[in-house]
Amino acid sequence: MPATHRVREKPCAQCGQPSAVMYRVIRSEEEGWVFLCPPCRRKAEENNPEYRYGGTWKAEKGR
Repeated sequence: MPATHRVREKPCAQCGQPSAVMYRVIRSEEEGWVFLCPPCRRKAEENNPEYRYGGTWKAEKGR
């Protein structure tokens, strides 16, 4: 029997759209860690000295 993988999504903290790939980032120290979709992550890191990358969350586990 093939292993089944559950597909999950998270809403983006910036635009609210669900995505199967999210990036854990800090946009500002006051805000702390948030999950952003790929387009919002690119915008967040532009000219932002407080930006920090903290890992990638993927909806499909085990691949």
